[in-house]
Amino acid sequence: MNTAPSPAARASGHRDARPLDARTIVEALLIRATGPHADEPLLTALDAGGEPVERLTAAGLDTRARAVAAALLAVGGVGDRVIVPAMPGLDFHVGFVGCLYAGMIAVPVPAFRASATRGSARADRLSAICGDCAPCAVLVSSPEAAEAADPDRLPSVAWVAIREAAGPTQAAESAEAAATPALPDPAALDPDTTALLQYTSGSTGDPRGVIVGHGNLVANQTAMRDRCEVGPATTIVSWLPCFHDMGLCTAVVLPLVSGARTVSIEPAAFVRDPRVWLRAIAGEDDVFTAAPDFAYDLCVNRVSAEERAAIDLTSWRVAINGSEPVRAATQRRFATAFEASSFRAAAFSPGFGLAECTLGVSLSPSLVPTVVAHYDRDALAEGKAVPVAPSDDGVELVGCGPALERTDIRIVDPHTRSALPEGGVGEIWVHAPGNCRGYWGRARESEEVFAARIEGADPEAVFVRTGDLGFLEDGELFITGRIKDLLIIGGENYFPQDAEAVATQAHPAFAHQRAAAWSRGADDREVAVVVETTERDPERLAVALRAAGIAVAKAIPATITMYAVARNKIPRTTSGKVRRRECGRQTRAGQLTPLGQWSSTAQVVQQKAEGDTSWGQHR
Repeated sequence: MNTAPSPAARASGHRDARPLDARTIVEALLIRATGPHADEPLLTALDAGGEPVERLTAAGLDTRARAVAAALLAVGGVGDRVIVPAMPGLDFHVGFVGCLYAGMIAVPVPAFRASATRGSARADRLSAICGDCAPCAVLVSSPEAAEAADPDRLPSVAWVAIREAAGPTQAAESAEAAATPALPDPAALDPDTTALLQYTSGSTGDPRGVIVGHGNLVANQTAMRDRCEVGPATTIVSWLPCFHDMGLCTAVVLPLVSGARTVSIEPAAFVRDPRVWLRAIAGEDDVFTAAPDFAYDLCVNRVSAEERAAIDLTSWRVAINGSEPVRAATQRRFATAFEASSFRAAAFSPGFGLAECTLGVSLSPSLVPTVVAHYDRDALAEGKAVPVAPSDDGVELVGCGPALERTDIRIVDPHTRSALPEGGVGEIWVHAPGNCRGYWGRARESEEVFAARIEGADPEAVFVRTGDLGFLEDGELFITGRIKDLLIIGGENYFPQDAEAVATQAHPAFAHQRAAAWSRGADDREVAVVVETTERDPERLAVALRAAGIAVAKAIPATITMYAVARNKIPRTTSGKVRRRECGRQTRAGQLTPLGQWSSTAQVVQQKAEGDTSWGQHR
């Protein structure tokens, strides 16, 4: 029997309910904003130096969200879409929750930049998103921010300034909130209504708006809370951009369903100085974080041994590593470097997820050693996971944990749609309450991705097709690649991240750098690999390229062409994933400036094969 208070009772100030009883995050905030801890800090924003610049209690967030909701309802209605860009301080958090209070659909996007001229990738992406979802409004921090963002680019859309609507951060009440006693809208308390459109980052194609329901958010992050034992004593320290699904769930949704609090850092501040993140972690008692793989390498590269010794990371209990791919070498390197900081290697929790399932699908439990194993490279190419001893012929893979609670993971042959046995490599399919409803305005594609059924299985069981390849072993999920990125050589499947890992490990000039590999040529016998480097000496670079090219050629039976480019030149998604196909396109278009090149054939592929002239000669 369900004895939990009704949404109406909670909204009117029921003080005995807990956020973890809530069915939507708005309901969770209402419970917290009227409970005994309503006036304790919920959200804290740090500046570039790590000093607090803004704090919000649950009661304060509730008040400001109501005011933003009232301002939005003056220019739109329930179910309308609202663009919510990344903003400084806690403005994104306020704006996002304000959209939900109004019963509107939030559309998180990257920050507006005055320097993003029309025709740039950033401006084009924003234009495409707005054309797809037809927003009624755009939220900005202030009227000045609206002017700087060039409002003429969206002439028919209202621009709503959060700080003008909500008033001072510390205001206990606002005229707008008092004038709208019906807020939050009933839609905000209904788990079946749409909360946001999460536009995918576009690692393998054009961004698409994933329809995320209120119930999806709570179900997925409740499972994350339970797996990681996040509670009122936990502090979530996050620098992740809130417009991305991992950042949004980590910094906004998870604290509301768990009772935890959040300390937020601007992404740019972390990239400039990772010590800000580490010091914020050291300043708390029980810490949960989530970050992509590259963040841990950045900490090792940017923080000196002396500085590591001065930082105490004993309180870091959960360090989620969720990116593509998760590298055991990265975790080992970080654990070794920060051993002097009392960091525990078992704090690492590798995981797998995607926007189509809200976020998390599988995750290693906290303070349990990461599962790492080696598998035969040739067998993987044939679709079988065969364990081997560590060797040059083996591929090291990191286990991304067992499925989250109420999540069913199946490995399926993408062609026959038949389930594969344990150890079979196939497409990862997911059945879970966090599975979203589809892509906005794309009914046919939504049916294919979000309503998949396994041949010969229960027809009522509907799965999300992830497009990712992997296998299960003893309940542990291992990721091997993406279907669209596969290198098909002579009818056999090879994984691009395998070639990329071999290339970056072949010479110190490429160590701990990014790489991108893709098929080129019409006969599926050529593979190109671009690797970033800081090396500028032509002779040393030539030696490094040759070593990397030979190593890749030994792993993949194809003609190999290696390119070296400067750091941060390989195109990536907003979450840091390499955009391999886009890298290939930029290569063909001559949009990347090569520092060096090597080919396993005597004659370098010329303009006729690749369609560009800038990459046609050895350097």
